[in-house]
Amino acid sequence: MMTGGWWVLLVACLLCAVGLSARPVSAAGMSIAVSNTAPAIGDPVLVEVGANGAVDNLVLRWKRAAWPMREIAPGRYEGLIGVDLDDPAGPAVVAAEGILDGARVRAEAEVTVSPRKFAVQELTLPKGMAEFDNATLVRIGAEAAELSRRFSRVTPPRWRTPFLPPVEEYRPANFGARRVINGDPRMPHAAVDIRLPAGTPVRAIADGRVAFAGEQFFGGRSVVIDHGGGVFSVYYHLKEFSVAEGQEISRGDRVGSVGATGRATGPHLHFGVRVPGGRVDPTRLLALPGR
Repeated sequence: MMTGGWWVLLVACLLCAVGLSARPVSAAGMSIAVSNTAPAIGDPVLVEVGANGAVDNLVLRWKRAAWPMREIAPGRYEGLIGVDLDDPAGPAVVAAEGILDGARVRAEAEVTVSPRKFAVQELTLPKGMAEFDNATLVRIGAEAAELSRRFSRVTPPRWRTPFLPPVEEYRPANFGARRVINGDPRMPHAAVDIRLPAGTPVRAIADGRVAFAGEQFFGGRSVVIDHGGGVFSVYYHLKEFSVAEGQEISRGDRVGSVGATGRATGPHLHFGVRVPGGRVDPTRLLALPGR
């Protein structure tokens, strides 16, 4: 089990990089501040909006899409965005838009995406685990399309910070690893792997609703939870899952246990997170400060 000192040190180090910006940008009675003005590839970013009153139809705009924000106090709102693994480095703009006192208002903040280096994993696998027949490829494509459809749903935000680690002994590895399988470059690993004994309980990282609970070719027994506002958590290779699609979930509820189902070479939890903007490093999400 991970010692408390190690976890506190990890959180403290990461919090240094995500403290809320002290220089909010304001416009027409509304301001916007971000937790990190120089996020790296894979980083989540908290966004806070303040206004001189209630803002109607408030949305957070990032990468040409809009998501709802949640009210955390009168005139204060919070949202979450992320820098995807495939995003380019360089300047970008996050904005909030809404209606205040009958007038449309907009506030913007500029961030500068920083590059980030990831490990390269060269794996040698049996041919049957790396090359697939047409029927299997059709299944893989259909499952990916169905998950993309579910990830595209936008529901009211239900998440709260801090997020809870999915397992008590949280020892993540491999986020963003560029994998080369049998000499063939593959997609980057958009999650962390947590190696634990089969049967170790897995829990929800925040309140939400089960968006998917079923069997997949790659993920095996899998659960996806919609936390609202474009935030989803993903749990793959489960030995079993103890939730059903559409079920309401509270932070800390058991969703299943660690296993080796699907395309897994041994018991572990594949744990991923998607936020508005793409796939982010779950460990950095867990380090975001609580409200």
